[in-house]
Amino acid sequence: RLLHHDCCSSLDIAGCTLVKAPPRRPDKTLIEKGILEEYKAPILPLHKASLAKSGYTGILAGPLKQSVLRQPLIHATDSLARARLMFGTSKRGGETTARVILSIYHQMCNFYGQGFLYPIMETLKEMLPNHPPAQVPPLPFDEEIEAPDLGVAPGFWVGLERVHSASKSFDRELWAEQREGSHRVWEILNLCGDETSISVARDFRVTFYAELERRGEAAILRALDTLSTHIQWVLVSGGESMMATGGTRIFNQLTGQSGGPYAIPTGSSLDTPNSPAIKSLTYCLRVQFVHVQSALTAPSLASFWTAMSMRLYDILVARLLQH
Repeated sequence: RLLHHDCCSSLDIAGCTLVKAPPRRPDKTLIEKGILEEYKAPILPLHKASLAKSGYTGILAGPLKQSVLRQPLIHATDSLARARLMFGTSKRGGETTARVILSIYHQMCNFYGQGFLYPIMETLKEMLPNHPPAQVPPLPFDEEIEAPDLGVAPGFWVGLERVHSASKSFDRELWAEQREGSHRVWEILNLCGDETSISVARDFRVTFYAELERRGEAAILRALDTLSTHIQWVLVSGGESMMATGGTRIFNQLTGQSGGPYAIPTGSSLDTPNSPAIKSLTYCLRVQFVHVQSALTAPSLASFWTAMSMRLYDILVARLLQH
């Protein structure tokens, strides 16, 4: 109970809004038998609407601030230390210690996952726009000013990187497999000799990371969709707009010079190897790459840009077939 209170309190102090848990119904069967029901900490997830309202700046300065991410882990390691001192770690009486340690670890998997990182990851995904802006992009983009983010703000990638870093810290600070003398969950359960508790704890760990990975993949796929729609917005809406506004001027230039009606004058937009839309898109993707590279691992980064290249290829081929 103290661990749950301390973890929720650390989020409350950081200015986070929590969703009230529904009231629990006591197990009447256990009451009739005179058995005390085992305490299960309620799950109070972060309020996703409040997170979205605060924006990327609020999320990074609030729940994803490094000190806020560390505080629940500090409380959890303190609880592990108290349990180890109170119940011991020898095989004699180890079943009781293992049960307490397993309960602490399960509670932290629920809090750090369902209550903390999962809502943040889902909010980061939901904050990405589904559609590009309604107005035509002003091509070419000025490379002396900040590049348009193509719908995926740098804060999204920073948030993704911090969630990834927090998940690694969670495993390092609580599970700590094969770290002798760490006095963490894996070592304590091994000292107690309770194979069943070790197996159950492994299942909790796998579930925690599987659910977080699933939400992370969904957020990245949403980022790919957002980038794809904005790429089409630049190439199609922006490119066609420039051709429409410059069509009369180009026609006059063509007919006013020798060489026939199909001659392309030097210096016109048709004479350049890359259109303003392509140049602007290249500039935006070059800036975007810096943020993506800092957030993803090398294998994930390679997969991301492969998928991005395939989507860009589909857009370009579709336009070529239409014309």
